Amino acid sequence: HTPVEVEPTFHIDQLSIILCLIICIIGSLICIYGTKYMEDHERHLGLEKTKQPRFFFYMVMFLGAMNGLVFANNLLWLCFFWEVTTLCCYALIRHDETPEAIEGGLRALWMNLIGGAGFVFAIIYAFNRLGTLSLVEIIQIPSGPLILLPLAFLCLAAFTKSAQVPFQSWLLGAMVAPTPVSALHHSSTMVNAGVYMALRIAPAFQGTALSTAVAVFGGFTFMTTAILAISQSEAKRVLAYSTIGNLGLIILCAGVNTPLAITAAMTLLVFHAISK
Repeated sequence: HTPVEVEPTFHIDQLSIILCLIICIIGSLICIYGTKYMEDHERHLGLEKTKQPRFFFYMVMFLGAMNGLVFANNLLWLCFFWEVTTLCCYALIRHDETPEAIEGGLRALWMNLIGGAGFVFAIIYAFNRLGTLSLVEIIQIPSGPLILLPLAFLCLAAFTKSAQVPFQSWLLGAMVAPTPVSALHHSSTMVNAGVYMALRIAPAFQGTALSTAVAVFGGFTFMTTAILAISQSEAKRVLAYSTIGNLGLIILCAGVNTPLAITAAMTLLVFHAISK
């Protein structure tokens, strides 16, 4: 095969600009909050040698990879940034290196790698059968059996990243990390990458069985996590379930796939990020 040229490599539109603003503004505020928090955190743990340089390196790399992810049009670059966010997530969750933190980090890693495998299958299929690795071009291809398979794989990647049921346990395990990491996960990074992907490819599967399946999946997640949240007594777990439920609602809107539903999803995405 001759290499596929993707023009443009980065694609900027309203959706990516909104995500970029969420990542840069909220992410920056979390990092500023984290400077004081990590001092107190390390004093509380009684650490002799600080781990803050490593911690903030991964935090900033996480935000940088998220910006790359929302602007990338080339599926290869998109997959690269996608996996960088997974690795940063793993490093940040296991930061304290307690047995619980290490277990939570590994769970986040292997669950997100399932989605990563789906992403790789989508790339291989798009390259061999559609002859393009441009996300914009793939979205513009008329709906048909040929196009639905790579889109379904991308939806799987989106569901694992946004911790939809049955992949929700990695986000619950992530709550053992220092509070700035939880704030970052729930508001402006990791989980938003998943719903961004669902909203980005939504026009391509409008009016198909995949659209209905996405809506049902999101609705089921929303209902399940709402029931599970009621039974929790620990504040951080309630917070995690409410995040997963809200993301389920955004995925549901992406599946409903009308202009009004997409607008509702975007509004919910912004307000959820700010409140979390």
